[in-house]
This record gives sequence, structure tokens and C-alpha cells, in this order.
Amino acid sequence: MKLTELEPRWIHPNMFMFRCPHCRNALLTCKNIVMPFTEQHRLFEQALGEDWNLLVVGCKDEMAWAFSGQDFATLSVTPSLDASASDHWHGCITNGEVS
Repeated sequence: MKLTELEPRWIHPNMFMFRCPHCRNALLTCKNIVMPFTEQHRLFEQALGEDWNLLVVGCKDEMAWAFSGQDFATLSVTPSLDASASDHWHGCITNGEVS
């Protein structure tokens, strides 16, 4: 499946969100810098409103992934993204493909 099919969007120059490939309801997040929960929560509320916590699976504040690619169609993220603790997807994004 292509990442672009999961409605990805940047909510900060260093963080994007996209629909969970499994349920298609939850929004998973990924960032390439260390960012405290409080800053993430501010961004989620700014992007989605007060009820963001019903939709978003945030990142551990100390976790930061490496991004490469020109846009969502070519984006690669390393290491894998693991939202399984929230009963959501664990997988990879490579060259814009979600697996």
C-alpha cells in the first residue's frame, strides 16, 4: 500500500501523521527529532482540535526516526514504526510504500 493512500500530512516540519494501515481510523505519528509529549499534544490539538486524543497515537518523546525522500510518495522512515502497544500497526515505510 502507498503511504499517500493513508492521507499523510505534516503537522510540524519534523512530524507527520497518517491513517493506521490496519484500522484506517486512528492517526499514527512519526517524528525525526526528540519532542516532549507536551509539545506533541499541542501540535495534535492545533491540527485536530480538542478531541485529538480520541484519534491520535503519539510517539515516545525520546524516539526520533530518520527520514529520507522528497515527499510522501518517496519517503522512507527508519527504523520501523511500532504502534502495537496501542493495538495498531507495526511496520515499515520504504520509498513511499507501507508494509
